[in-house]
Amino acid sequence: MAKEVTVLALEGDFLRGVQLAEAGGAFARHKAETWAVGGPAARPAEGEEEGAAPAPEAEASGVEEAPSSADLLTQAFQDAATVFATREFILSVPLSRLLVKVVRVPADARDELEERAQDEIAAISPFPDEPLAVGVEAVAETDAEIVAVAAALPVAAAEDISEALAAAKVNVVRTDVSALGRLRAFWPQICSKEGVARRLVLMNLDGGWDVIVLDDGAPVFLRGLGGGTRTPEELARDVTLSLLQGEGAGGTRAIGDVAVIAAGPVEEAVLQRLAAFGPVRTVETAGDEFESAEGVAQRAAEGATCDVTPEAWAMSLREARFRKKMIVGASAALGLWLAIMGVFFGVPFAYGQMTARQVAQSKRHQAAYRDAKSIQTKLKMVQGYSDRAHGALMLMKRMSDNLPDGARLRDFKYTRDDVVSVQGDVDADSIVYDYKNALFALRNDDEDETKLFPGGVELSGLRAGKFRLDATLKAPDEDEMPARTAARRRTR
Repeated sequence: MAKEVTVLALEGDFLRGVQLAEAGGAFARHKAETWAVGGPAARPAEGEEEGAAPAPEAEASGVEEAPSSADLLTQAFQDAATVFATREFILSVPLSRLLVKVVRVPADARDELEERAQDEIAAISPFPDEPLAVGVEAVAETDAEIVAVAAALPVAAAEDISEALAAAKVNVVRTDVSALGRLRAFWPQICSKEGVARRLVLMNLDGGWDVIVLDDGAPVFLRGLGGGTRTPEELARDVTLSLLQGEGAGGTRAIGDVAVIAAGPVEEAVLQRLAAFGPVRTVETAGDEFESAEGVAQRAAEGATCDVTPEAWAMSLREARFRKKMIVGASAALGLWLAIMGVFFGVPFAYGQMTARQVAQSKRHQAAYRDAKSIQTKLKMVQGYSDRAHGALMLMKRMSDNLPDGARLRDFKYTRDDVVSVQGDVDADSIVYDYKNALFALRNDDEDETKLFPGGVELSGLRAGKFRLDATLKAPDEDEMPARTAARRRTR
């Protein structure tokens, strides 16, 4: 029987499935299918809040409520199990759901790669109390060092997937990064331009942009910008921030090629704006919506090692396989065992043994239920601590958006849940006070009256056209204020 590889890829509002079958020593596409898991069918109508009760006129008319995204994803998993005749899949997830970091270790420290990757991901994780399953894959190796991509999928970023997997009764055998599959699928087109040391690759194949930097063909920085509409200026700004964030990965090198891969035509204004980073070209695709998913499948067939499957999913897979083996083995043994028990000890004794087994199994189920409830409680606590609105990149964006004319930022320092410090130059002292007032007036968002910097914005220094501002992310207790003030003075 032919060996098969089945991949389900989450791409925007769709779940795309591809199954490869081995034939003649190579893997070729055997089946492919797409299911809608979002979009208009799963979104509330205009003017209607998500989760709101249906309007009375809708109930009176007897019109059925549109299924939610969770229901659509569950149904898609169930349909995939039927189409591909398996309940075990490789899952591909977008960069926007992942924590990703490029790790470099000396060539003679290969044994420390996984430990180093775990530390690097833990350092950037907004979920400090959540143990993360980190996947590592070496992408380049020289006599001096090993370059690897490390990634993790926080449970809080995949809660909807977890619920749908459980409801559909399917399991994940491996979880891969969709961007790596896309690099595999479009590699010949991406590297068609020869003699380029550093490439900037931008992909928009599922309604959200991915930014990838390649040095000598090896990815040294990956970031998913997520969905949503962006103007050319906003996209360029996000790319600039990404490049600034990734400078430490591969050093400052000139970009010799900007490759843009999109599902449809790219606006000329976008291409013109991206030309500021280097020579821009669009990569032609075959127009096949399954190219990305097939790239992940080919990676799996070639033995790719990056696996970001959360431990809860891996445990569910192990339990499902164990139950399957037990059912198969017990089905054959149970008949023989009952016959022997009936002959030697009689039906009552055999019935008592079966009852005891059922009680033991019920206790195991109760213990598993308690463990699941405990994990759910911890997950809710982790979600309470997570706050993407106060991440370093978002704060840098908000503070740079409010920078007045005549002021220029030189330095940005960020201490999570504490202080954001910026230094810069101004043409006139009054501009600093305008900037300070603008930062103090910032809100968390347009509808939230809570200030972004409730602890205040302090002018720490202004001299010879140079300034420093300290913006506090939370209002300190009265007992903390003297100690915090003294600590800031020592750092100046």
